[in-house]
Amino acid sequence: MKTIFFEKYTDNTRKVQETMRYMGIDLKIIVSEDFGFLSEEVSPLCEYFVSLQNQEEHMERELTCDLLEVPEYWEIQSEGRISSIYEAGCKRATIYFAEPAKKEIVQRVEWNGDNGWVYKIDYYNRYGLKYTSEFLDVDRNVESKVYYSDRNEEVIVIQPQNDVVMLLENGVVKAFFNSYVQFIEFCITEIGTGDKNILFVQDEQCRILDLEVNGESVWDAVLFSDSNLLEKYKNVGGKNGYRFYAIPEQYPPNHVSENVLILTASDQIEKLDELSQEMPEMVFHIAAHTQVSDKLYKLAERENVMVYPVVSKEELNSLWEKCDFYLDINHYREIDNAVDEASQRNLLIMGFENTVHQRDLMVGGCVYSAQDYKKLVPVIRYLKKDQAFTQKLLLAQQKKRGCFSYKM
Repeated sequence: MKTIFFEKYTDNTRKVQETMRYMGIDLKIIVSEDFGFLSEEVSPLCEYFVSLQNQEEHMERELTCDLLEVPEYWEIQSEGRISSIYEAGCKRATIYFAEPAKKEIVQRVEWNGDNGWVYKIDYYNRYGLKYTSEFLDVDRNVESKVYYSDRNEEVIVIQPQNDVVMLLENGVVKAFFNSYVQFIEFCITEIGTGDKNILFVQDEQCRILDLEVNGESVWDAVLFSDSNLLEKYKNVGGKNGYRFYAIPEQYPPNHVSENVLILTASDQIEKLDELSQEMPEMVFHIAAHTQVSDKLYKLAERENVMVYPVVSKEELNSLWEKCDFYLDINHYREIDNAVDEASQRNLLIMGFENTVHQRDLMVGGCVYSAQDYKKLVPVIRYLKKDQAFTQKLLLAQQKKRGCFSYKM
């Protein structure tokens, strides 16, 4: 069994779940920060220690407001997408629901002090149990976080500001850790997670990236959600680092139409003027999240150049569905992880050596020197003509993506 660690559950966790399911790979996913309602495929790290002290096994249970325990004579009032707890007309807490909110399943309760600030947040899980609480200071910084057994006894106490963790048993401190990292090290040793431990890094503040046991890294592989994070890791001597690319269950069809998409944050688009002149039969769709310059508006006077300033989410999605080629020819930063998106949506990706942003997703023969831009013209025309060959090229692009989704 191989185990992937996440510091928190995010959209990346979901993508890993889906990708591994499509690839038929059996994995255990562990998250160290848990706020309830995770799927059965995901194991909260602290749940292991909590389960050891629970008195019984629990079935999933929908905790609605009428089942929430509150002090006698206090009342709960519905207020649309939330509910509130009142004592003699004075608001004491706000109840927030798990998605979909219309089912009104309690996910957390934020308690207010007499001066109005939130001093505690209780979190509930899919078993209808209060399993953790965060105690806050006046600036909403977490002073301590407590995990409970089903008897409401403290099992784990984390003090983020002091960076200490305590593990308790029957109210008595069983183990004390001088840092959160030390606690994670203990967990990996204690739980015995499997034959390979894999870390998924989602931001630069990952606290357990350098975790070692007996001088050796505990991570057999490190996956990154971002190419820049991976490069920084490699630059400081990091080993076994891989860029993770999600694999869709099914790639959309590519009809090899005349529609070409380019996402940009500036008017610096390499050889756009020349390419649009050389290939009047192709339609170049240029989308930006901001207003565009007069330079692009001037190009848009051509019949085969379309410009979309301040493009909406719906409009951009429509363009993704309409276009079959993606030209990675914009200078500066990449927009919306566009090359990755184009790969998942099965657009054929082409570009220039001085502009490509994620070359590892592009197949050979699709990247050219900007000085040789004219070589791109007959290639695109050939791809339009020989669509069977284009489909083979797209299949190679899909396989290229699979090669960089770390082979577990």
